[in-house]
Amino acid sequence: MKSGVWKTTVILGILVLVLVLVNYPTIQWRANPSRTIDIAIIDKSVSDMNYNEHKGLTWILNQQKIRDRNGYTYVNDESYYGFNPSAANNIQSLPSTLRGKDLIYAADTYGIYKQEQQADQTYKQKLIYGGMKIEDVQKIQYATATGTTFIGEYNILGAPTDEGVRQQLENMLGIHWSGWKGRYYSELADVSIPMKQGYALATGKEWAYQGEGILFIDEKENMVVLDSSDLDAHSFGVEFSEKGYEWSQMKGKTSYHGWFDIVEPRKRAEVLAEYTMDLSDAGAKKLKSAGIPDHFPAITRFNHTTHYSYYFSGDYANRVDTPYPTQYIGWDVVMRFFIPRTHQNAFYWEIYVPVMKQIFSEIKASS
Repeated sequence: MKSGVWKTTVILGILVLVLVLVNYPTIQWRANPSRTIDIAIIDKSVSDMNYNEHKGLTWILNQQKIRDRNGYTYVNDESYYGFNPSAANNIQSLPSTLRGKDLIYAADTYGIYKQEQQADQTYKQKLIYGGMKIEDVQKIQYATATGTTFIGEYNILGAPTDEGVRQQLENMLGIHWSGWKGRYYSELADVSIPMKQGYALATGKEWAYQGEGILFIDEKENMVVLDSSDLDAHSFGVEFSEKGYEWSQMKGKTSYHGWFDIVEPRKRAEVLAEYTMDLSDAGAKKLKSAGIPDHFPAITRFNHTTHYSYYFSGDYANRVDTPYPTQYIGWDVVMRFFIPRTHQNAFYWEIYVPVMKQIFSEIKASS
């Protein structure tokens, strides 16, 4: 064989091999059988056509090739109950019963609001639709009594959910809600204008914080701010407990950049992962004086006699965009390899996706 022909053959062979290697995960994904896990997703906070509040959940359902009981894929704009801006009457109510579902996932119930001008020319938000209702909770309770797994996320416990409904949810989830919520900011100057105005009203001081930090706010609008003098750089994040490692074989600490709330585990509840931070003496003093712990549950599991319930103390299923291929085996592994744990997207790949895969495997094992 002439050297020119030989070189061409080698180059073509390498190209074919590269194409096979690149496309093999997609070929394997298509060859794998789908799995059936019938899920009721509750999202009462879809204000536009982006469906951000449950988009992270539907991505992993499709990437894991999970279908509903009728064999349909889960889609952002249809496969949930709650407020739907594209539907004729906007509200997709829960069915008469949720019994028979494998999983109920309450992703977001903060609700839909509109701005109303007051007599003093200021604006106030008026609730149109939202909050967990007693009939929602009753349907979930009836379903979980027959083995349905229940997952709740941040803000299903806070306003506009009534106190009596919240107490029932706390009993179901094995937690106590403290009333405090918070958010980590890589730049405190980017806090929203309403939050800055609320801070000025509560403290009588103008917002002057800059740099990395965490804003805490309770149900009475009291605020505590940790800035870079209180908090070590990139130290706020989620890490698995020993119990969490036993459960999932996952470990390590990953930054978290979304909203979270502070809950306390009840007796028999297992804290699988928790929020931790490294504080200066001044930062620790700030939290202590406000009654805020320096570490608190991120993922809690409660073992009932009939089912498991989980509480995610954060906005975990929320994704602004999901430009990732679903038909690709191991895409989450690829993302974990390339994204550092301090990146704002790392939590989704390092924590949320592996946790949901573990829960899916438990559901299939028990079905």
